[in-house]
Amino acid sequence: MLQCIITETKDLEPVIYDWGGVKWVANNELAPGCELSFGLVHILPGKTNPEHWHTAAEEIVYMLQGECTVRVGDRRMMIRPGQSLIIAKGTKHEVSNHGWEPVVYVCAFSASTRGTLFGDPSIPGARPMSGQHAQPW
Repeated sequence: MLQCIITETKDLEPVIYDWGGVKWVANNELAPGCELSFGLVHILPGKTNPEHWHTAAEEIVYMLQGECTVRVGDRRMMIRPGQSLIIAKGTKHEVSNHGWEPVVYVCAFSASTRGTLFGDPSIPGARPMSGQHAQPW
């Protein structure tokens, strides 16, 4: 049973994508027994984390730096530092950085295994280019 663990973000290998990267700082892989996942996300200027959804978890995004556009269906929303976004399990969404600086946010998921799926898994940004990732899609 998990009682307490500290992870050091600077020591964790990022998962690198075409659009940026994620450092997973908490999940069952890092802390056996952990029932959530929590990550630090960077989206590069001009890049998009393509449309995807999570079959096993809801997602909460808390913006730290930059501005990004989130598309959910036909709806587009701008989120900025200090704002939170709650995305229900199974909701298709896409996150884009149209600004000049990197977007940085933390993401929290209600399950360690998120069940992430892409409509087209072959599009750029759908699969990691490098880094550890043991989470099933």
